[in-house]
Order: sequence, then structure tokens, then C-alpha cells
Amino acid sequence: MKFPRIIAGFALIAPLLFATPVARAQTIISNETLVSTTFVVNKQIATAKCKPFGCRAETAMFAPISVVCPAAIGKTCTFHISLDTKVSIGFFITTNAAGPTGFYQFLVDGIAPTIGPTGNDGSYVFEDNVYTFSGIPNRQTRQNYTASVVTAVTNSSSTSHMISVGIGCADVNQLGGCKATAHWSTMRVDVFEP
Repeated sequence: MKFPRIIAGFALIAPLLFATPVARAQTIISNETLVSTTFVVNKQIATAKCKPFGCRAETAMFAPISVVCPAAIGKTCTFHISLDTKVSIGFFITTNAAGPTGFYQFLVDGIAPTIGPTGNDGSYVFEDNVYTFSGIPNRQTRQNYTASVVTAVTNSSSTSHMISVGIGCADVNQLGGCKATAHWSTMRVDVFEP
């Protein structure tokens, strides 16, 4: 009887047809050893704000920190940067509308991390046009927004690399400005070698 064989054959092929496609944009880093960790704690408030319609503002959350890649000149290390921050986002008019975009900016030696995930300018969006009731900046709640960024660094003339992290906002909905405040923040930088 051929009918059961057809059903059995389809049962074997169906999972292949409906399988989830493999992510092609991922980067896999393996066989690396953790060689050092740097912790940074900041109890100061950092606020980025601007008032013109459609503006964008950024400010540093930490003073730039120097992290060492202990490999020889010409060799590489992998940095994993973990950020944990309490953030409030808002705009300056009273409305019930989609709010501004909130982002962090990560720069390693003045450029965006080479693996990311960040934009070309190092931006890491953590909030995009979130709906805000009343829009009163002084009444906003603090949200815990974490970020995790990976970058490869190559020692050229030095083994020391500068990491800068900032917070920013963008008034993408033309509501008359925006404000992003990082309250207390912690950052951890893990250095790995192949």
C-alpha cells in the first residue's frame, strides 16, 4: 500500500521544510580565555537634553576608561562591555504621544564597536518612540535598561584602549525636544584573548 509510505515520507521531510532559518547575521566567537575584568560604578546623574524640534542630544555617562589588551603589538583581544543603568526618558510638552528615542553610545578608541550590536555611530537604541502619558519629564519613572556590546581591538602602537559610553535622546517625532537621564550606572568590561 503506497499511501502510508507517502505519509511517512512527508513526516520525515516536513520538519526540514518548516524549520526556522539559521540566523546569518550572528558572529560566533569561541575558544577565547578571560584575562581581565574592569568594573566601573557611577553614582552621578548624566542628562542629555535638547529643545529644538527634531533635535538629538548626547552626554557622557562615565569618564573615558582605559582598558588593556595584554596581547602583543599587532595581535587582538575581544572586549565584552556590559552596562546596567536606571534611565528616565521624556520630552518637554504636555501630550499623550509617542515619545523620543533613547540610546546609549559606545565608542572604543573613538569608533563604534566592530562587532556590536550598535549603529555606525556606536548608538545602541534601548527605547524607541515609547508612548508616554502626560509627557511631564519630572514625573517619569526610572527604568532599568541594560546593554551588552562586543568589540574586537587590535594593538597597534599601544596595548591600551579607550572606552567611552554616553546616553542620548532623539526627538524623532518633532515634539519640541527630548531628555534622557542616566541615574546610577554600572559597567563591566571583560577582556578575552584567543
